[in-house]
This record gives sequence, C-alpha cells and structure tokens, in this order.
Amino acid sequence: MPTAKQAVTILAPTEVPAGRTVASPVWGPAVDVTGFMGGEWGYIVKNGTSGPPVGCTIVLQTSPDGVNDWTDYYTITGDTQANGGIARSVTMSHGVMWARVGGYGNTTNAVTISSKLQARVS
Repeated sequence: MPTAKQAVTILAPTEVPAGRTVASPVWGPAVDVTGFMGGEWGYIVKNGTSGPPVGCTIVLQTSPDGVNDWTDYYTITGDTQANGGIARSVTMSHGVMWARVGGYGNTTNAVTISSKLQARVS
C-alpha cells in the first residue's frame, strides 16, 4: 500500500533583514507535526539582486511542546551570490513533535527563507 503524503508549510516565505544575529534571529511560528510520521523537510534561502557579503544561516529546530526546549535539528548557511540561494532538504524523523525555522547572520542585504515538510501521513 502506498504511503499517504501531505505538504505542510513550516515557514511561508519570510524576509530576514540584514544585520540579524544569532541573538536576534527571525523565527517562524511553531508548527505541530505530531500527526505525521516524519518526512522530507525542505528549506530555501534566496538572495536578492545583490547577495549579502555574509550568507544567511537558516536553522531548523524541533521541540517536544512547541513552547520551550527548542533544539537545533539542522543548520546551514546560504551562499552570497546575487540572485543566488540554496534549496535542499533533510529527513525529519517520525519522532519530531513540533518544528520551526529561523534565520540570521546575513549582512548588508535582506534574504528570504522558507520551508515545507513533505509529510508522511501513514
């Protein structure tokens, strides 16, 4: 029997202004993924017409309750090319209960980040 799947938006396209630091990242909302059995967690970092001298770091985080105890699940820094970016994915294990995405670190230029989960339903 084929596995049922569902697209779940973890973070709609969101601008990360230049100058955000690890101490003040832009965070998306907490998303309840307890009804899913993991899946492929995609993320995009997209630069504008002029790339930042330092790329944006995107952080995928998980939590047992969606409020506290957020831990880094995966972290990567995007590129610095104008109109450049990265679009990749990691496997979300079936034990993840809550997810969110944040970004920081880009200098001089704003960057757009987003994330979707291709969730396993059964």
